[in-house]
Amino acid sequence: MANSRTEKHHKKSSPFKKFMKVTSIMLLGLIFFSITGLATKYYISVQDTLTKINVPLDTSNKTATDLEKKKPFSVLLMGSDARAGEENGRADTIILATANKQQNNVKMVSIPRDTKVEYDNGDIGKINASYSNGGPSGTVSAVEKLMPGVPVDYFISINMEGFKDLVDAVGGITVKNDIDLTSVNSKFVKGDINLNGTEALQYVRIRHEDPRGDFGRQDRQRDVIIGIANKVVSSSGISNFESIMKAVGDNFQTNMTLTDITAMATNYASVLNDVDSEELKGEGEMIYSESYGFDLYYFVPTEEDLQKVITMFKDSLDITD
Repeated sequence: MANSRTEKHHKKSSPFKKFMKVTSIMLLGLIFFSITGLATKYYISVQDTLTKINVPLDTSNKTATDLEKKKPFSVLLMGSDARAGEENGRADTIILATANKQQNNVKMVSIPRDTKVEYDNGDIGKINASYSNGGPSGTVSAVEKLMPGVPVDYFISINMEGFKDLVDAVGGITVKNDIDLTSVNSKFVKGDINLNGTEALQYVRIRHEDPRGDFGRQDRQRDVIIGIANKVVSSSGISNFESIMKAVGDNFQTNMTLTDITAMATNYASVLNDVDSEELKGEGEMIYSESYGFDLYYFVPTEEDLQKVITMFKDSLDITD
C-alpha cells in the first residue's frame, strides 16, 4: 500500500529544526563551561568526556582547519535503540544535515528507519539495521550508499536507552504531549507532563499505541531531547554537571573533537537561523526476505525525490560533478 510522506515542512514549525538545534545545544553545552572560563575542572571534565565518546570515522577527510576556514560540512544524527546486553541495536532515528556558512543555512532530511538499502553483496535490508551490523560507521556507509556522492563528515549517535540516565541526571524534565497515551501509562495525558528517567524511557519507546507509528515515536524522542537540552543549559545544568557528564559519556558517540565543536560554535552558530527540513517521499512495499522466509515492509524513496535530495546536499556542500 502506498505511504507517501509530506515533502517539506514549513520552516517556522519544523520539528527537525528543533531537533538539530537542541542536539547542537547538548553538544555545545559540553564546551560551554570551557569556552566561558568558569573553571578549569569543567574544561578537564569536558575534554575527558569527549575523549571517552570519540569514535574516529575513517571515511571522513574533514578537519578542524576546514571548520576554521568556514567550509561546509555534513553531520549524521542517529538515535539507536540498543538495549542492555546489546552492542549497537538499531538506528531508529536517522537525520542527515549539512551546514553552509556562505549560504548561512542548514539543509536537513529525515530518513525513515524502514528505508530499503542494498548491501555490497547484493542483499537488501532496512537502513536501521545497518547500525546493528556496523555501529555508527555502518549507518554512515549505508547513508552514503543511499545518496551517492554525498559524504558524511561527522556523526552524532545517541543511545535512546540512555535517556533514562540523562533525564535523571538533570533532575527530570517536562514535555508537551500532543496525544493521550494513557493505555501505556496513566500519566501520559495530552498536555504538559513531568517525567523522571524511567518514565521518559517508556515514553520514547511507545509506537504501536500511537496511530502515527514510528513517526510519533520520533517526535517523542525529539521532545525528550528538547527537555534534556533545556535543563543542560539551565542553572540546574551547573549543579548537576558531573552527573550530566557521566550520562553523556555513557550514551553518546561522535567523531567530533573539542577543537571541532569549538570551531562550529564559533563559526557556524548563525546557520541554525535558517534550517530547511525535508522528508523523503516514497512508498511502502512488501518485499520477500530470504533471511526471514516471509514478506517484510520497506520504505522505498522515489528516484525523482531521492535525486532531488542528493542535488540539494551537493549544492550545500559545494560539490560539483
